[in-house]
Amino acid sequence: MPFIEFDSTIDGVLVGIWEVCEDEMFFLTKLKMYEHEWSRLERITHPKKRLEWLSSRLVMKEILKIGYTDRVQSMNSETGKPYLSNRSYNISYTHSGIYSAAIASPDFEVGIDMEYLKRKRNMETRRLFMNPLEISIFEAKPDFNYFILLWSAKETLYKVFGKKGVSFKEHISFDLSNFRLSSRGVLKGRVNTGKECKEYDIYFAFEGDFLLTYTIDCLKPALVS
Repeated sequence: MPFIEFDSTIDGVLVGIWEVCEDEMFFLTKLKMYEHEWSRLERITHPKKRLEWLSSRLVMKEILKIGYTDRVQSMNSETGKPYLSNRSYNISYTHSGIYSAAIASPDFEVGIDMEYLKRKRNMETRRLFMNPLEISIFEAKPDFNYFILLWSAKETLYKVFGKKGVSFKEHISFDLSNFRLSSRGVLKGRVNTGKECKEYDIYFAFEGDFLLTYTIDCLKPALVS
């Protein structure tokens, strides 16, 4: 399946998707791998996980239009946050089911998550990541799309915040007072660790058999309360 360019609706923010139908060799021939990348790939033993890792890197190459001979490496910080060796763009990866995706911006920190909607989910796990208000709204009108959107949006905020020790249930919340679930929209979220508090707009899109959520870190800090 060819690369799919996704309209992020945010100026200067690039998003791409790949529906993985190819084998591992296809991606290896398309990517120029560096020693540390080969080393990391060797530590991934499950065939599906290897395809996810490789395809997400090819998506990044496509959205940034990186040529085969360009010496730009995808690295990881001590917290696991990905970055490019030349620091030209802030980046984030995601994969779920048969899809991989990536996001990049030269100006803002970014976060992205993708959820394959055909994968079976146990909605009882809501108690592990939803706060009491989110649970009460869900239980008043149980909706799978609401469940999966909140999970995905929290994954995205966790990635863009980029610090260890953040609890999905305790530290990440949303303003749901005027929120209406739709196929595309914006969900307002907050990460509040007690020491630091930041607000975000999380963009989401239900497209066929996947959900994509993404955000940038450019909104004003909120008061810690």
